[in-house]
Amino acid sequence: MAIFLNRLSFLLIGGTVCSVALAPAIGQQAMLQPIAGQPSGQSGLTGRSVSPVLAPQPTTGAAGTGSGVSITLDYLSTLRYDENLGLDDPSLGSTSRWENTLALGVINQTPISTLTFNLSGLHRLSDQPTIGGNAEFNDPAARLSYTRNTGNSSIAALAEYRETDLTFNQTLTDINQDGIIDNADIVIDRGTRASSRAGLTWQTGINDPLGFIFNYNRRERDYQNTNDPGLFDNLINDYTLTALLRLSPVLQGNVRVRYTDYTAEDVPGTDRQTTTLTTGVTYDASAVTKVDASVGVTQVDETLSAVPSNTTDEDFVASFAVTRDMPNGTATALIDRTFGTNGDRTNATVGRALLLPTGTLDFNIGASYGASGNTTAIGDITYVHTLPSSQVTASLRRQVGTSTQSVETKQTLASLDYDYLINPLSSVTLGVAYVDQQNEGSGSTNRRQRSNFNAAYNRVLTENWSMTVGYQYSYNDDNGPGTADSNAVYVTLGRQFLLKP
Repeated sequence: MAIFLNRLSFLLIGGTVCSVALAPAIGQQAMLQPIAGQPSGQSGLTGRSVSPVLAPQPTTGAAGTGSGVSITLDYLSTLRYDENLGLDDPSLGSTSRWENTLALGVINQTPISTLTFNLSGLHRLSDQPTIGGNAEFNDPAARLSYTRNTGNSSIAALAEYRETDLTFNQTLTDINQDGIIDNADIVIDRGTRASSRAGLTWQTGINDPLGFIFNYNRRERDYQNTNDPGLFDNLINDYTLTALLRLSPVLQGNVRVRYTDYTAEDVPGTDRQTTTLTTGVTYDASAVTKVDASVGVTQVDETLSAVPSNTTDEDFVASFAVTRDMPNGTATALIDRTFGTNGDRTNATVGRALLLPTGTLDFNIGASYGASGNTTAIGDITYVHTLPSSQVTASLRRQVGTSTQSVETKQTLASLDYDYLINPLSSVTLGVAYVDQQNEGSGSTNRRQRSNFNAAYNRVLTENWSMTVGYQYSYNDDNGPGTADSNAVYVTLGRQFLLKP
């Protein structure tokens, strides 16, 4: 710890000297960062299930619209038949179910703030193999968010809770919630998963020479009545404090400290604390070019209660990024070095964002080198092609990271979606999604693959009612003795009631 504190002091002094040496006075204002864990930037990478026209969606809105209070109530009724719902090999039989879903959405917007609240749940009648008929209320979910911006300070808060019956959750729409795909995201199992998250981002001194940003994020998963050993309770608490020193119109210095506490009820009994301290600068080299650089140190303190053992490791971290505005988008280059429970990892990527006449193209391509000595190609690409009556979205992503089982994993995610508007009352939606997850290193890969194909016809029946008729094909290969697939058909009726105004 003494070594860590000495390096901390060195970084604080070094960052200040570096900032002053480069300064010509007030850098760019740091934007309010999104709360970690909140789905963002996925661009269809996880694939999407075909949803009815009036499917309940989380109520959202930008702060500052001042539109007042709005209350909606969504109702969905779905009949579905699955040939092999559990993707078992061999199949245990078919499953029929009737689900009725209610979702309440409330949003209150003022000129400087937005408050949203969502509440949903469903009643399910099902006939399953080996179980028979069953009726139950299931999948309750609640979400509360609040944002406020007064000009020189801002705050964003989020609290969310959701239960999921894993028996009926075979789509690929809710994976990658924490940024890393592992077994817990794509495993096929029974039981219940309770997921909760909370976050707070507070920024002050937005227009002042000295500003601060505080971030807190909490993610928890609890499992009941599951069989797979990869599904275990885990909790993450993440705290970040950033000090921003605006030295000139083109230069900003920063000092950031981050503390992450991870606990899991896995076989080793993992309890891990990670502390990172960095100092860096953001420099506008020209009107179209921005440079970001930082250097720091990370310390990892890990206790395995089942062994028992305790280890403490630390190493330096650094990053360097260049962003350049182009006539039709932006170009970026990034290299960064991180350190975690499995050692150091270096990533290097180059990217381009293009605005095209009929859509957009965004990509980042590079390589990642880990402590195991393996170099892995990484990157992502998203292409959107829009025509007057149709849209095609294609996405591909390859990434690496540390899973909840504390192993290095690599994931490939791909999706292709096509939407065609037949006329103002009807449309067709097609979508395919693929996920491949496996371990890095020289040991067993424990490879798992999932894919879905969806096709749906959507039609507005009346002014208030709409219908979706769909087909879904699902495939699973979980590194076992065989593979499994399933065919499903469904029909959904939906309506949204505007309760206020």
